[in-house]
Amino acid sequence: MKKEKNTEENKTSRGKRAALMAGKVLVRIFAVVISVVIAVMMVLISAIYIISKSDTKVVKDLFVTTMIDTGALDFCARMFISDEEVNNILARNEIIVPEGVTDTSKIVVGVEEEDPERKKKKEEEDKERGIVYDEDGVCLMDIKGRTYVGKALIIKDPSRVKVAGLEKYGDGIVGKTTEQMAKDANALAAVNAGGYSERSDYRTGGIPEGRNESGFVIINGKLLWGNKNTEYEVIGFDSNNILHVDKMTGAKALELGIRDAVNWGPILVKNGEPCVVPTTGTNVGFHPRTAIGQREDGSVILLVIDGRQSHSLGASYTDLIEVFMRLGAVNAANLDGGMSSYMYYKGDVITSPYMLYFNGKRTIATSIIVTKLDE
Repeated sequence: MKKEKNTEENKTSRGKRAALMAGKVLVRIFAVVISVVIAVMMVLISAIYIISKSDTKVVKDLFVTTMIDTGALDFCARMFISDEEVNNILARNEIIVPEGVTDTSKIVVGVEEEDPERKKKKEEEDKERGIVYDEDGVCLMDIKGRTYVGKALIIKDPSRVKVAGLEKYGDGIVGKTTEQMAKDANALAAVNAGGYSERSDYRTGGIPEGRNESGFVIINGKLLWGNKNTEYEVIGFDSNNILHVDKMTGAKALELGIRDAVNWGPILVKNGEPCVVPTTGTNVGFHPRTAIGQREDGSVILLVIDGRQSHSLGASYTDLIEVFMRLGAVNAANLDGGMSSYMYYKGDVITSPYMLYFNGKRTIATSIIVTKLDE
């Protein structure tokens, strides 16, 4: 009996020693991991400090514009650089847009349908560009560049391209994903649109935001968010289905009969002219991108570029401009990008969203949707 008792005590003692040893090993592993993390953080902070204090304008400009463009990492740009200097860097890297407002006479919707010869010529030109419409009146294209891959969806009838949003906006409101907005509207396709506020608990999307000003949303001719007296970077369609890419007040947008619009930017192509991109920061920043454009015949281009992934680093503004010019865009503008960028088409997400956090697709304020032919 005593022998059995000693055996049990020995087993218990060995179990305690094993547990103690395992605990010590885990503590050591944890300590090593923490040390490595701290070392990596110190290296990163040191690198940020060195870049921030660099006298090389190209390096500093690239760092600041890239960090600001990511949204989630914009605090890195301001860690050792004053807000005033950051704003100056952003200002000197702003895209130069041709003067004047959107010339609506450059867009003639449906003219080919009334002119057989012009229609035939247009179809031949489109084939050379790889544009062939399917039975849904759209053309889905693979887009490839030196550092990126993505998708372009060209919609022949611009009246089918609309802005989808939320029932209401404001503090405490949670947005919807682009996919959910598309499904709610029974849409054929959708991409993300304007910016939105971000919160630490990821309850994003309830408050629309612009690049440099507060948010602005018009849906079906009604101003749902924004101020009539504030000037915005407006990206939207008027009642004649012509895309406007202009700075204007909310009142001016309503006066022009804008039916659906958001604000973001920058403008990439205006009245057939490519915008001028500085050769320092924004020209070489590769990111996930979403953008919209319109061709001379009124057809609309929705463009999504994958980024920050092994198969696709991303695209610069110059890359977007080159794609739009190649596809014949008369006007085009950048929409919100980063983790919000993806394209939904026929029930599936057909691009690869970049997810920095493990919280699924972002809930946002607005999306661009394409209605089905029978709706």
